[in-house]
Amino acid sequence: MLLHKPSKLFFQTRPLLLSAFCVFCSVLCYSQLNYDFTEGKFLIKGKVVDLQTKAPIAMTNVRINGTSKGTTCDNDGVFATYVSKTDTLKFSSTGYLSKVMHMEDVDSTKYYILQIELLHDFIKLKEVTIYPYRDMDEFKKAFIEAKDMQRASMYGLTPPKYTNNIPKPKFYNPVSFLYERLKKKKRAADPDFKP
Repeated sequence: MLLHKPSKLFFQTRPLLLSAFCVFCSVLCYSQLNYDFTEGKFLIKGKVVDLQTKAPIAMTNVRINGTSKGTTCDNDGVFATYVSKTDTLKFSSTGYLSKVMHMEDVDSTKYYILQIELLHDFIKLKEVTIYPYRDMDEFKKAFIEAKDMQRASMYGLTPPKYTNNIPKPKFYNPVSFLYERLKKKKRAADPDFKP
């Protein structure tokens, strides 16, 4: 049985391979360093969820108040950042009320299992009533002056094409006059309505 002896070239290139391996490992270790860490800071990790459904809220902003530093949650609502005991974190996301958390109030046993719950932001709009008149006084006047009380007029329906009533000429100002002459289609809701 013949054993193959390593060649001279192998022994000459071995220090080169070893040094290349050491350089690769040092670059890999250097890239793993986190420069956010400084003396007096510690790492916290957690998850941002909806208060009612407990579903994760993706892309939530986590900012340290008073600074421009912070991070953003991933698609699962998970975040990790370095903070000091005096920092205050603000969690904000579109459609949710912001939440502020003081780090001095957080128990040190929960630094890696924080669960931040955000509440949906509800906006209630005031009720709006839309009339086919300029204001409420004009509506009241038209209601009082209604001559035919038996016939109901429904806005949104066009009046009959053939009628015995002769239309009255309307001339408010030159712009309205030109507008009436040049428009091709009348409004379906109320052809006599003037803005």
